[in-house]
Amino acid sequence: MGTTAYIGNGAYCYANSTAMLLHSIGEKIAPSLIEVLTGVGLGAMWEEALQFAWFNGRVAPDEGIGRALDLLGFTFLAQGCDTTSAPPVEDLRTHLKDGPAVVGPLDMGMLLYHPNHSYLGGSDHYVLVYAADDENVYLHDPAGYPHVSLAWEPFGLAWRAEKIPYRRYPYQFWTRPSRQRTPAEQELFGQAIRYFQTVYRETEEEAGQKGLPCCEKAIRAFADAIEQETITPEGRNHMRYFLFQLGARRALDYANFFARRLPGLARLKERQAQLFGTCHVHAVADNRQDLAAALRALAHAEEQFRHALMLVDPV
Repeated sequence: MGTTAYIGNGAYCYANSTAMLLHSIGEKIAPSLIEVLTGVGLGAMWEEALQFAWFNGRVAPDEGIGRALDLLGFTFLAQGCDTTSAPPVEDLRTHLKDGPAVVGPLDMGMLLYHPNHSYLGGSDHYVLVYAADDENVYLHDPAGYPHVSLAWEPFGLAWRAEKIPYRRYPYQFWTRPSRQRTPAEQELFGQAIRYFQTVYRETEEEAGQKGLPCCEKAIRAFADAIEQETITPEGRNHMRYFLFQLGARRALDYANFFARRLPGLARLKERQAQLFGTCHVHAVADNRQDLAAALRALAHAEEQFRHALMLVDPV
């Protein structure tokens, strides 16, 4: 039985925002491809404080955006600050005269136009800012809020992103994309494979330096935490509202990316997507034994995928 395509919503904030940025210069590139090329959704990392695993490797979104743009053949301006003292308001406004900017990570707890913002403090987000004046920032939020505005004070607090642990700098934005080359499909695929292999190698190196499990080992540790009931309430909320459904969509998009040239990898990603969906069902129902079993099956699929990917000749 073939895989039925999923078309619908998903937490693709930075991929959607980057797609809008590229659309502003007439480049129509699917968010699903951008998401894949960021490399963010590869691997898994253990979070000791929450006693659960994130389904991403070493690359965080604020690095992945640039990686995807580079693979696609674009130059761009990326900027951040080395201080949290004050947001670079005038700098952003100056750049907005030339076109919109992807801005993030933002702390969703300060996005006052979002009806649930008071419950979302510490959650990361990305938006496309297209204009600003003395009082407000005007933006498209890909979570379902086009043409909303936010006063500079809460926007600056969100932009500082103090509660976002992965952020490399406060006040980051990406703007002024320009196509410098148009890679052929085979070239793009080969470069992406090399990058994906690097992500896995660097993830293992970083996890080893921290003395933490990663990839399939992190997922098995996650299964153990479910059975032993050591996962924190915050970790449980991440499972129920975010973690597994995002993992399923990412896996499907990777499957689509691999389908023509590496069907074996595509099938493994399809299997992962199905297991992510199963994990979500059991997490919401609090079926702990079934969830742990599904996670162990997911760990096995991750191990198979990682080994197969690392054997691919990207040339």
